[in-house]
Amino acid sequence: MVFMSEKKPRSAQSVSDMIRSLGAVGLLVALLATFVWLTRSDSEQVLREVDWQAIAIGAQTRSDLPTLGPVGLDKTWVATSARLENVGESEVWRVGVVTPTTEYVSVIVSKNEIKKLIKTYVNIESETETTKVIGSKTYTALEDQQNRVLYISESGITTLIYSTANWDEITKFVENLKVPTK
Repeated sequence: MVFMSEKKPRSAQSVSDMIRSLGAVGLLVALLATFVWLTRSDSEQVLREVDWQAIAIGAQTRSDLPTLGPVGLDKTWVATSARLENVGESEVWRVGVVTPTTEYVSVIVSKNEIKKLIKTYVNIESETETTKVIGSKTYTALEDQQNRVLYISESGITTLIYSTANWDEITKFVENLKVPTK
């Protein structure tokens, strides 16, 4: 006597085969994604460059703040942010740049008091102030192991430079701060 097994209907075979196939494909995709994630390098991070000068020129029509930024630096300095924003009742102009050594430096301009700007924008532990002369201006400086801050108040306008870069790069940045023109 030969026993034949009962075959499942064709539709039931197709569904179970499809589910097994999807599971196998999903497993392969998960393995590939894990491999790509683990073998990626930091050099693949792409900086999103912004045209800070165009944004600054547009902001000049809406604000009485000087829209300072690093005019004339070479292409190794990449502007990644530029904006006119409100902090409380006051306007703030900000430009953020990645330096040639991939550190960060920003200029923040406002009519706010410096303590409010530092509290809002700066992550620094030092409260020991020194001075730095750059060009014809004397800035107040704060520094801890990773962060450096320069600020100056002139004619009711406070300019704050916040950075993780070294002092040479910060000095070059500050020396090139200007309001762009059309």
